[in-house]
Amino acid sequence: MPRYVTAKEFRQRFTEIVEDLKRTGEIVVVKRSKPLFKILPFEEIPSDLLNRASSIEDNGQPDLQEISRIVHEVRGIQ
Repeated sequence: MPRYVTAKEFRQRFTEIVEDLKRTGEIVVVKRSKPLFKILPFEEIPSDLLNRASSIEDNGQPDLQEISRIVHEVRGIQ
């Protein structure tokens, strides 16, 4: 279960809260009873996250060659 701390408490007790992160596993910082951000230990993030993200092909967006072709076609350039 995450630990909730106020933004003021987070600023004042940063080092203690970071130590608690190892124990709780997740800390949510709130301001005026609304969550601002969540802090997770770095070790819990897969080490190959960037490698996996870069290997995913996004066919929804054209590559630069396709963009160039479209621009030339619109402008009427051969």
